[in-house]
Amino acid sequence: MNEPEIAVASEADLRAMAARRWPDETGRRLYINLAVQAPRGAWVARDDGTPVAIGFAHAFEDEWFLSELYVEPSFRRQGLGTRILREAARDAGDASRSGMLDAASTEGMAFFLRHGVGLQVPVLRLAGGIPKEDDLLPMAAGDYRFVTLPIDPQGHASILASLDRDARGTARPDDHRSFAQVASGTLLLLNDECVGYVYVWPDGRIGPMVAASGAYLTQFFGFALVALRRTYGASWCQALVPGSNVRIMRAAVRIGLHVDQVRIFATDQPRIDLSRYVGFHTLAF
Repeated sequence: MNEPEIAVASEADLRAMAARRWPDETGRRLYINLAVQAPRGAWVARDDGTPVAIGFAHAFEDEWFLSELYVEPSFRRQGLGTRILREAARDAGDASRSGMLDAASTEGMAFFLRHGVGLQVPVLRLAGGIPKEDDLLPMAAGDYRFVTLPIDPQGHASILASLDRDARGTARPDDHRSFAQVASGTLLLLNDECVGYVYVWPDGRIGPMVAASGAYLTQFFGFALVALRRTYGASWCQALVPGSNVRIMRAAVRIGLHVDQVRIFATDQPRIDLSRYVGFHTLAF
């Protein structure tokens, strides 16, 4: 059997792999968009013209996030993942490296560890019905009186970058411009100081969400749930919550959300604190 060839993914490759990897239209669209915008593009391994493996990275300010690295089961243990990763991250330089993997994938864990990327934080996808607004208002009101402003990715660029570096470890200006085209984003201010932001999405997704202090998290989460109901008429929600974000976990359990997926955030950053962060999507956490 001939060794699969490694090449830049074509549009047809991306459509085929997106359909194979994501059941929903939103996930497929994001998958293709990130692949097209990846610094090195998307790379595939083809066997007789059929894509059997794919990889691409998503670039933050000084971090390369491995959005996708997938090898069909029958083609594993042939070094395809390493070959594709070499091409997808060839220009990463000194940027930190990170990615998200299924907590049940021992192969994925071994792959990250072989490449010097530590398994840092479990990330839980919480999902469920949104309580009635009257039940959410006490959570959203809380102890602080925040002023809200719609996010302007250009006008608020420096504020957003500062918040992101503090809570996520790196800025993501391109993402904010992309988010603003689809999601509803809100800055939250306290005593004229910006202390966080929240995005909510038409499909019921919450995130990214960042808070300057853990004391604000429960209110931010309540605000996001109310915003989902008011903005999109949503009755269901989901959020990617790092296991270290205990305040959001407690608030979510109290209102009846459940854990339906567990992943692990892997990074070669030696110390990262995600206790004031809620992610957006496993492809662009």
